[in-house]
Amino acid sequence: MFRPVLPKIWRWETPDPKDDWIMVGHLIQEEHRVIIIDPPMTPNLPTDLRVLGGIEAIILTTHDHTRGARYLAEYFQCPVYVPEQARAETLRRAGLEHVHFYAEGTRLPGGIHALRCQVPQPMWQADDAPYLDEMALILPCQAVVCGDIAMGSLERHLWVCPEGFNHPADSQKVEAAFRVFDHVVPAEVTTLLAGHGTDLVGTLQQEILKRKSGGFPSS
Repeated sequence: MFRPVLPKIWRWETPDPKDDWIMVGHLIQEEHRVIIIDPPMTPNLPTDLRVLGGIEAIILTTHDHTRGARYLAEYFQCPVYVPEQARAETLRRAGLEHVHFYAEGTRLPGGIHALRCQVPQPMWQADDAPYLDEMALILPCQAVVCGDIAMGSLERHLWVCPEGFNHPADSQKVEAAFRVFDHVVPAEVTTLLAGHGTDLVGTLQQEILKRKSGGFPSS
């Protein structure tokens, strides 16, 4: 079920039961611990994780990716780390009541640290809440894990939200999300591990440059 992405990093995926896209989770395997990020639930997942020795922690990039976190946290008796800006009502509906909130710059298990990606609404829309507000997780191996803000297409090109979700995607939202993503992600980060779509292994900076040079045509 787990497919290798980088040394000690694996991914698994399953269709979203409510929407027309794929949910992706990532697993970081270290000598004495396993960390999972945005874990979609699959029938054999608890058994497969038990074979690996269980999990030390679950990290969510966004409150929209609660997925299998509650069940796995109870099954393995492990903590769930959630962005501090997560909506309390969304967590409550997902059954996540006892979580560890983390902020930008927080040092998380596995030497992971978080950078906040907050995308404002376009000027012509209501601005009572950001269009997108999640955490990008920077791994020691020069990779970034994202929830919804960015993903790889089937052709391994960089998509930014709402590309990959809406067809056609609103170009103003795409440009706004791209500017935040480009600003937040450090230049030394070369790999994107995405909560949807494909991963971009070793090519992220090249794909960012392509998007900059290509512009953002009107939807």
